[in-house]
Amino acid sequence: MKKTISLQEEYGGLGYLRLRDLGTFPIDVDKIIGSVGRAQDLDGNFKFRTRRPTDRYLSIKKAIENGEILPSIDVYKIRNGYYVIDGHHRVAAAKELGQKFIDAHVIQAYPLRPKREDIIFNYREAFREKTGLDIELTEIGGYENFTSQITQYAKENTISFKEASKRWYKEIFSPSCQIIERGKITKLFPDKTVGDIFLYVCTHKWYRSEEEGKDIGFVEAIKSFRELYKAQNNSRFRLLKWLPIRLFL
Repeated sequence: MKKTISLQEEYGGLGYLRLRDLGTFPIDVDKIIGSVGRAQDLDGNFKFRTRRPTDRYLSIKKAIENGEILPSIDVYKIRNGYYVIDGHHRVAAAKELGQKFIDAHVIQAYPLRPKREDIIFNYREAFREKTGLDIELTEIGGYENFTSQITQYAKENTISFKEASKRWYKEIFSPSCQIIERGKITKLFPDKTVGDIFLYVCTHKWYRSEEEGKDIGFVEAIKSFRELYKAQNNSRFRLLKWLPIRLFL
């Protein structure tokens, strides 16, 4: 039978590089996916494996049904998921009763050995906090490249980084992504986001512009990029993706 995710098993029990206290606030019960130390006692639906509900569980369930305010649970947050430290009975009862939200003291945890998706998520969050923009990528270095573009845009237009972020998104990124989607390039890369493809085209545009001694423009870069991809095998394209990226539009 499927069991609740164990945080220790998920990350090897190697501890955390850093913990960040986010405070106490309501969290989505459906996003509570795991446990710190009690996963073996719970099934995949966060129900205790005991044959009969314990008196403690029944009293908590009754309190929730009566609308009583219970103490906040304690959780670790990794990406968009929560792992219960304290409050397993309260969570189990809330899930059984279909409760949407539960008060929680939330601690953001950064694992000592993060997964690739953890690293990307942390970069995305840092980029969002710095720019106010939320752009999905699958490439780890992509957000640094976005930041370089915005910094360059701010210098060229003598504006603040915050203002440059808004204008770069509106005047450069968004229109370019629309061109990419109209060119149907996204269908060639079903496992990549339009933001990833934007970065690939920017890389290709820079190299082509260097070769021709002039800025070839984004539209021409997209056409050339599509032709190159169709003409070359996947291994050649993988090499292209990991070449040093300098982003000038």
